[in-house]
Amino acid sequence: MLRWGILGPGRIAPRLVRAVSGSARATMVAVASRDATRAASFATEHGIPTSYGSYDALLASSDVDVVYIALPNHLHAEWTIRALESGKHVLCEKPLALTPGDVDAIAGTALRAGRLAAEGFMYLHHPQILRAVELARGGALGRLELVNGTFSFFLSHPDDPRADPAMGGGSLWDVGCYPVSLARRIAGEEPDRVQALARFDERGIDRTFLGQLHFPGGLLAQFDSGFAAPDRERVEIVGSDATLVLTAPFLPEPFGPPPSLVMWRGREARPIEVDSLDQYRAEVDDLTAAILDGTPPRVDLAFSRGTIAALVDLDRAARSSRAPLTRPPRSRRRSATTGGRP
Repeated sequence: MLRWGILGPGRIAPRLVRAVSGSARATMVAVASRDATRAASFATEHGIPTSYGSYDALLASSDVDVVYIALPNHLHAEWTIRALESGKHVLCEKPLALTPGDVDAIAGTALRAGRLAAEGFMYLHHPQILRAVELARGGALGRLELVNGTFSFFLSHPDDPRADPAMGGGSLWDVGCYPVSLARRIAGEEPDRVQALARFDERGIDRTFLGQLHFPGGLLAQFDSGFAAPDRERVEIVGSDATLVLTAPFLPEPFGPPPSLVMWRGREARPIEVDSLDQYRAEVDDLTAAILDGTPPRVDLAFSRGTIAALVDLDRAARSSRAPLTRPPRSRRRSATTGGRP
């Protein structure tokens, strides 16, 4: 029985409480916040026995085996390392870090501490994603040509950490990471070229992002993410013979629509049955098995490093393309419709 604690009782944390409570080999025993009152309130609401008014106090507890880190992005690497050094296993929300070097530091600390760290990409544990990747990589679609993904929602709260550049904000890091990680999972290799455009706000975070990736094997991937459009989730995996369409790839029920996996051959559609489950529970079970049974975690640190490296490259590409286009004065341009007159 693994005893879990939470650093950061934010909007995602209740999903982990529910996931852990449904596991036969895990129990939630503690929560920590920098605000002791907030931690106590969360503990009372969710039936957690112990609350702490600091993260360090939870890490010092001998009653906690695994720590779930649900802090803002810029704190993920620091507190993952500190939790590992304190002898805890770690499940950290995505993105695990903001640089590949920080992932390397996490991996080194985990090795020295003899503990496991995993990134919380819960959707990669869902049967619809597992089946889609199996079909795509197994040849059911023919030669793979393109992965096209979309993930957006309205982010309107000005004080949200996801809108703060100092906290690792931006739609690429918050939701664009989903289609990027899925494209990498399908390709089974790292992209060798990326291109990107973005619409940045006055604070410098991307509100709308458009990215493209090229993989050495020839697969192309394209995605868009954003904070300035309605809820949109969709993935197409396009092959030479067929296309897989997922209309709830990242947040299916109980957090959204039922999972949906449809194979299209020409104009003929064939739904593919997949189980519906709580993907947060699935990621808890995966890490539990890795800790107690020694099975490899489904999302290992090498995979996380590759995703973060791709995100860094995409962000850099988008920012390098922000310079305004330089066009000649209108009077010097020739028009095809006016015989060259200005």
